[in-house]
Amino acid sequence: MKKGKFGIKLCVYTTLAFLLAYFGNTTVLILLAGAVIFLEKDEWTGKQIIQAVCLCFVQNIVNVFLGILSPIARIPYLGTVWSLMDSLIDSLVGLLVLVFCVVGILNTLKGRDANIIGAKKFADWAYGAAGVSEEEK
Repeated sequence: MKKGKFGIKLCVYTTLAFLLAYFGNTTVLILLAGAVIFLEKDEWTGKQIIQAVCLCFVQNIVNVFLGILSPIARIPYLGTVWSLMDSLIDSLVGLLVLVFCVVGILNTLKGRDANIIGAKKFADWAYGAAGVSEEEK
């Protein structure tokens, strides 16, 4: 596996990014993404970290949406059903994020693209929109 400018293997950054995404450490993940994208300047690693950021944001958006709807839980009878649905949705999203993070970690450790559904296209678009490519280096 290729090493970056600081002598750290690039897969270490991607593994750390997916772990941070799973545990929901958005601030640290964004700081890592900025450091890797602007200091390491490796396109492959940057794209993988953007995919991890997308996973983290999806989980956060679902949690915010569920939080907005949380007053439903105070309604008699409907609140019980909503609480069960809320727990189910939260558990399913957590499980999906875990699966995608494990897949992302395993793929990046092998030097392949993480291939996170939807996030890969966004990462490719983000690098294309920023005008960054390997050919320019």
